[in-house]
Order: sequence, then C-alpha cells, then structure tokens
Amino acid sequence: MEQLQIHYVDLGVPRVTDLKAEMSIGRTEGNDLVLNHPSVSRKHARIEIRNGHWWMVDLKSTNGVKVNGNLITESQLNAGDKILVGSVQLDIKSMPSVEFTGDSMFDNPSGTVIRRISDFNSEFGLDLGEMAEASISAVRPPSEPGVKPEPSVTREKIFQVLVQVARSLLQTEELQDLLNTVMDMIFKYLPVERGLIILFDEEGNPVPRLTKFIEGADAADIPISRTILKMVAEQQVALMTSNALEDARLLGGKSIAIHGIRSAMCVPLWNRQRVIGAVQVDSPIHIGRFTEEDLDLITALANFAAVAIERAQLAEKIEQERKIRSKMERYHSPAVIDEIVKGVVAAADETEIRTADVSILFADISGFTTVSETKKPEEVAEFLSNFFTAAVDAIFAYGGTLDKFIGDAVMAFFGAPIPQDDHADRAIMAGLMMQERIDDWNAERAKSDLPPVRIRVGINSGPAFVGNVGTEKRVDYTVLGSSVNIASRLESGVAKPGQVVISQNTLDRVIGSFDTEPLGEFVLKGLQQKMPVFAVHKVVRVPRKTTASDTFHAVTPGR
Repeated sequence: MEQLQIHYVDLGVPRVTDLKAEMSIGRTEGNDLVLNHPSVSRKHARIEIRNGHWWMVDLKSTNGVKVNGNLITESQLNAGDKILVGSVQLDIKSMPSVEFTGDSMFDNPSGTVIRRISDFNSEFGLDLGEMAEASISAVRPPSEPGVKPEPSVTREKIFQVLVQVARSLLQTEELQDLLNTVMDMIFKYLPVERGLIILFDEEGNPVPRLTKFIEGADAADIPISRTILKMVAEQQVALMTSNALEDARLLGGKSIAIHGIRSAMCVPLWNRQRVIGAVQVDSPIHIGRFTEEDLDLITALANFAAVAIERAQLAEKIEQERKIRSKMERYHSPAVIDEIVKGVVAAADETEIRTADVSILFADISGFTTVSETKKPEEVAEFLSNFFTAAVDAIFAYGGTLDKFIGDAVMAFFGAPIPQDDHADRAIMAGLMMQERIDDWNAERAKSDLPPVRIRVGINSGPAFVGNVGTEKRVDYTVLGSSVNIASRLESGVAKPGQVVISQNTLDRVIGSFDTEPLGEFVLKGLQQKMPVFAVHKVVRVPRKTTASDTFHAVTPGR
C-alpha cells in the first residue's frame, strides 16, 4: 500500500502528516488531525484502510467533504487528490521515495570523516533538559565550507545552537510535527540541500519517515546505503564525506554516481546506547560542503532529536493503547484488555471473522415481564442495572467477553478473542458466580421486604464464527452459529429459575470437576436429535489458573 501524506496549512503554518488507519479529522482536541477553522465540524471526517487502499469518510459534517471538487460521503484517496474539509484544503501527496542500495558513499578514507558517538558524547556531555534551561541565546550561522574553527569556538557555537533546538523540541509533542521540526532545524543551521530521516521499526528495518529538499530543488529519490545504516546503528558512528561522487567511482558505486551526490553526512539518532534511526543530509552540487564542525552539530542535534522522538513515540503508544481500551472495554474485562494491549492477541483477531472453539453463556431474569409491569420506568432501569452489574462482574472475573444485553438477558462467551483451553470451566464458574451474586442481592432485598429475584443460566460449547459483524456505520464483536442457538435454548427452554444448565458439549470440554446432575435428554428447537443436559450445583475442583480475577489460561502454541 502506498504511503501517503497530507500537506496543509494550519493557522498560517505549513504542516505535513502521514496518513494512518482510523485517522479522525475535526476541529476539537482528541482528533488525530486537528484543523483550527470554524468551517470544520468537531468530528468532521475519518481516514481508514479498506482492502489495501486509503478511504476518506465524511462523518455527517455540517459543511461536508470534497475530493477533487466533488462532494462525497466516502471516497478512495490517491496521490495528487485535493480535499476540502469544510474550507480547509488538504493535499494528498506520496512520500518521496528512498532508494536503499548496497553502495557505500563513505568508504574512501581520503574524503571521509568517521567519528564514534562515545567519543563525541564524552567531549560534549549533552543533556536535552539542561540545554532547554540554559541562558545562552546566540544563534550560530551556517558554517563556511572548508573552514575548520578552533575546538573551543566549535563547542561554544554548538551549545548556542542546541539551546534553541532544545527549546523547540521540548515544545513539540506530535511525532510527525517533531520530525518536521528536526528537519527544519537541520536546514536552518546547516548548509544542506536534501535531508532524510529514517526510523527503525520493531524488527530493526529502516522506514523512511520524512524527506525535505531545499527550496527550488526537484523532489527526486534520495539514495541511502543499507550498509551505512547498519554501520551507523551497530557501530554507533557519525560519517561525513567531502566528495561521495569521487568515492563512488573508486568503489564502483553506480547509484551514487547516478544521483550525483557529492557532500554527505549520515548520523545515528541516538540516546545513550540505543539507536532508533538515522539522519542523512547531502548536497548533489557542492564538493566539500560540510566541515567537521557541521558533523559535530548534526550529531548533537540527532541526539536531542532521538530523546524527543522516543518521548513522542511513547506518547503515541499511550494514546493508541487508550483508543484500544476505549474500543474494547465494552466487551472485555480489564485483565483481558491488558493482554491484548501487550500484544498477546493480534489485531486481526478483533477485526477478522474466524472460527474458534468457545463456550457461550445466556442468562436472564425469571418472570421479568410480570415484574416490569408493576414498576415505573426508572425502577425497571435500576432493577436491570443491578442484574447486569452482577452478571458482567462474573463474566469479567473469569476472562469472558460480554457480547450483548437482550432485553433482560445477557449473552457472553469464553475462548475468544484470547484462546482459553479451559473456556468451558470459565463459563460454568461465571454462571455459578452470577447465582451467588443474585443470592447476595436477594439478601439485601429481603431487608426491604422485596421478593427474591431468580435467574436462569444456559451454557453450550462448540465451534462458532467470531469477529466484528455489522455494517460500516456500526459493528459488534460477536459469535455466530448453531452453538450459540443451543446455548440460548438451554437457557430459555430447559433451565429453571436458580439453575445453571450445561450441554454434553460443555461437559466434554471441562478440565476441572463440578457437581453435576443429569436432567435427561431434551429436544431443542432446530435440532433433530435429543441432547443430554446437566445441572451444575457447585465446583468440586478448580482447574489450573481458572480462578476469579485471573486473566486467562491461554492455549500454548502447538499444544
């Protein structure tokens, strides 16, 4: 899928941000892209991914969304599209491509300076926070090519520049804005003509995140060597060449010659002993464009940038986790959500329809229709709230997933999204816990001379389709299939008030031990054969880890 960017102007300031899945656009804080204009609605539009393509969706905004002049409710996006969100124009552009080559532009000792980060750090001892508080305010002009200043002068000028850099970086929180700020600083204080920022992903692969060209230059591809990236990251060195074109000819590096690079620097984005990416700047025109002072300055700036980038990435991760929790807390217990956020369950498990072996639980209030006829609406709401609270507490206590409320009934399932080999035990124990909670509630009701409440619980186990089901406007994470229908009919047609009944399917999957009573064989609607049904009275032996408040007992891969 092509990586696209949004170019726009916010309060007179040109900005660039990458497109990302589920990207909300609106006027208020909390949107992924905030557009400060009265024509933009609070929740105006959303960008999403469908089958490997970017789509723009209007969220019933007041002033609408136009793509290339056409008013749309939803539209696929491509590079070159012009979008009007209210009156704010967004230009969709491709990220300038980066050519990763095997050529090295830095290997000729005669035109190359290599400096270890450890040597630089021991000399300068930089700290982002201290720099921000420093009182130096002078700004260093770009260095003159070929002029090497005295060390004391170099050190003073670098500190002067970094005071300004530190203040700017500490005021920027969004990752993309931060990368833009870093590149703007590089272009402001160094005589560069092209720049590239690369971040390493979790597997250590280089991912181009931002490119910039001097005003008036053609936005062409920027070549960068994988060998150099590996050297920069593993050996933690900063590199500079005075004439990469000459070096490339000596080494047979054709891509460097093709792109006409002459002066270049490549430095790691480093913080302590960790390298999170790299910055490369170059000049396709001038030989000897950069000095060792420039190498020191961009090395120090890269250190500051790495600290700020890591901070922004952490904030981005926290926000992503918040969105995941907000989306999933409707269905899952906090403990299960913790495991999903940690990555135990892939995102595909939440979005794709799949088949899973699960246990389904239905519970409802016996005689609710009669009870509700004698109560006021607010009393009915409070009555149901007490029941639902008891039911959900029991479901979440055993790592279950709340599917839905159906009138006075509750539906839940165990074994998805996280596989649980003890899902049958968990469903039964949740059902028994519901009955216990209702008994506690009845004890309180008795003090007020209120009649007791009785609930029925039916549980069945088996294969079912699991995933998000619905329309583009509304989806529910649910289970479907005959196993679900059987559980529903066990609860409504077999279970008596105060009972927890299970099918033979569930009993066959039990790992622990329960005190059960055979109730005989029943004909259930939709089934041709009779089904053995059992009442569960109590727990005899708790299966391993299947205790209240435990998260889950996940199936070991390959088991």
